[in-house]
Amino acid sequence: MMIEAGEVEAAGSAETGRLCEELYRRAKKLSDDGVLSEAVKVYRELLAIEPGHLRARNNLGVLYDRLGNFAEALAEYQAAEKLDPDDVRLQCNIAAVLASLGRYQEAEAKLMRALHSDPKNADARENLGLLYFKKGLYPEAAEELKRATELDASRASAYLYLGEALNRMDDLDAALAALERSVKLRASARAFYTMGIVHDRKKQPTLAEAMYRKAEELGGW
Repeated sequence: MMIEAGEVEAAGSAETGRLCEELYRRAKKLSDDGVLSEAVKVYRELLAIEPGHLRARNNLGVLYDRLGNFAEALAEYQAAEKLDPDDVRLQCNIAAVLASLGRYQEAEAKLMRALHSDPKNADARENLGLLYFKKGLYPEAAEELKRATELDASRASAYLYLGEALNRMDDLDAALAALERSVKLRASARAFYTMGIVHDRKKQPTLAEAMYRKAEELGGW
């Protein structure tokens, strides 16, 4: 029986698809296990076979970001964005890396585009708040971070930076409330240390010392 060319192509395509999915699962597990450099290698192997694999492009960008390779992360995110220009998640990821590179104006433009598409996107709101925080625009940061927590009350990092912004705005009671919410969601040395600073500013040395001690127990800040 003669095998048609179309059947051969379909079989090859199916085999390529299975291989890519196997590589994707392997890379994802390596990433989840914290073996980041090996995960990068596997994602690159996958993309050499299938350059248009959107999830692999995005995840490779995330890994480069976590490794501090911001230029490489940006390249992967931008390649992914070409595959799906309307993906709000990718716009947020690109903005975060641009901010890490100090390209604040471009980052803000990306986030504004994301929020134009999805005004209730908590990721975009939090990233915009973090961008304003980095720029020292604390009232604007607090506004965006508060909106992010209203959209998604599980965001420990949004509460942390909200607390830090409010501390810089001298709204100490509100700062403590945000920081306490942050540590209830996810204890972090930074949050406890900042709570120590706020208690110091409120002339509460005993409470401040307790917060600094907790920060030290979590590895210090």
